[in-house]
Amino acid sequence: MDESSLLIGLLRAEVCGVAADIENAPSKECLEKLYPLAARHDLAHIAGQALSKLGLLGQDEASNKLKNAAMQAICRYVQLEYELGQACAVLEQAQIPFIPLKGSVLRSFYPEPWMRTSCDIDILVREEDLDRAVAFLKEKLHYHGNGKSDHDVFLRSPGGTALELHYDTVQERYAGNATRNVLARVWEDAAPVGESPWHMAMSDAMFYFYHMAHMAKHFEVGGCGVRSFLDIWIMNRKMEFNKETRDALLQEGGLLKFAQAAEKLADAWFSGAPMDEKTCWLDRYILRGNIYGGEENRAALGQAKAGGKLRYVFLRRVFLPYKYLKAEHPVLEKHKWLTPVYQVIRWFSVLRRGDVGRRVRELQTNAAVSGKDTASAAELLKYLGL
Repeated sequence: MDESSLLIGLLRAEVCGVAADIENAPSKECLEKLYPLAARHDLAHIAGQALSKLGLLGQDEASNKLKNAAMQAICRYVQLEYELGQACAVLEQAQIPFIPLKGSVLRSFYPEPWMRTSCDIDILVREEDLDRAVAFLKEKLHYHGNGKSDHDVFLRSPGGTALELHYDTVQERYAGNATRNVLARVWEDAAPVGESPWHMAMSDAMFYFYHMAHMAKHFEVGGCGVRSFLDIWIMNRKMEFNKETRDALLQEGGLLKFAQAAEKLADAWFSGAPMDEKTCWLDRYILRGNIYGGEENRAALGQAKAGGKLRYVFLRRVFLPYKYLKAEHPVLEKHKWLTPVYQVIRWFSVLRRGDVGRRVRELQTNAAVSGKDTASAAELLKYLGL
């Protein structure tokens, strides 16, 4: 059993309740490969917990890392829940409608809430309430920062927890018109949670659509991680839902093919469903990346979209497309004629931030991608409807 099969088997055992099919203790070499793979997908804590329950962890370095990952995940969960509760209370006090997003909703459906990790807190507010929400969080909870992007404001609590206060559900540069048109209705069928008129939740179909849109966004820039597929399994096994309603929304937003392919891989990994050739493609693509994708995947997809290595380098990396540059410099929304100026500013900022080494590695990765990989990426995009 290689490290990939072992990771999937451990997730099935710990999260999905399937008996672990592990006859012998993993070798030291296998554990040494398992930990970085699981850590790349932010799942080392679940793998470590499962191995610990099976009595298969020793005292070697890899075993200790896997043991520690579970304790760190529990601590992170406690901190995030505390900060989320504080932020929600302040927004209620300010009488600002808000919708918690992503992991803060999903973790309640996992066997243990700490299993669904998050690196930050994500909350959606209406754009017209954004400035007031930021002001209240800074005044009442002493949050700091004001890194406004094209879809959120980045804040940090005094304790170091990151909060992304969203005013848009998906970045314009990562979504087509059909997807954005669906997500623009997110507030229309949102409903209060409990007795609070300010704490809202998306409808099930909208929440599922949002998850798929978020996955597709990450997928198109290199991958979206195993955890997103585990979330799909949870949403299709632990939540009450109407499949026809979900699929109708996915069809309207242009994500039905992507969702169906993602569901097939989730079923293959976590329910033992058979894999066809294209599901195997997706399996390899996801596992060689990390929770936010990987450089090799990003280069292969970029070349497939741009039409070759050189076109990808010049049209996507050297000269950043307007919609991406606009996201970094909102002034271009009103003054598009300044685009060449901000292209130059971007080049100098790379030097100033010391990103040259990373950019060189990107170019090296781009050069190493084979024509076969690019062709496979193009086929994968077609299969997924992206």
